[in-house]
Amino acid sequence: MQNTAQQTLSTLLRDSSEEKEVHFNIGNGIFRLNLKPEDIKLWGETLKNISNPGNVLLACESNQVELSETKLTWIVGAAIRSTKIDKTIDIVNLLESLDIPNEIAEAASKHCPGLGSEITWAFYLERHGWLTASPIMDTNKQENSQE
Repeated sequence: MQNTAQQTLSTLLRDSSEEKEVHFNIGNGIFRLNLKPEDIKLWGETLKNISNPGNVLLACESNQVELSETKLTWIVGAAIRSTKIDKTIDIVNLLESLDIPNEIAEAASKHCPGLGSEITWAFYLERHGWLTASPIMDTNKQENSQE
């Protein structure tokens, strides 16, 4: 049986550190998966409040300009933007347009199961400047499936 994105994500959640994070060292940078249930839930609530949600949420400096004219930033004070990508690889061009280095953007395309298809992902910068991704899903399902 082939792993679905949800199964892959469940494995990541189960195998992640005590802090519910997975870090990937990419060149001189770090790509971080934030798998904390409270953060996943918060992103889910954010997604519900977006009138025309896509399958990617982005914490940007501005919502007053075209997406390609802003930059990714940390969550606090950010303009949360939503967009849609059709394929996993599309995230590379999108993140590069938001000032993320190519090798870090490529890591996002490789390490976010279901991106562009089954699972909505949120992207933002963490306080150290690391690109961080968090899946948006029903954490109650996750908790119930682990019992």
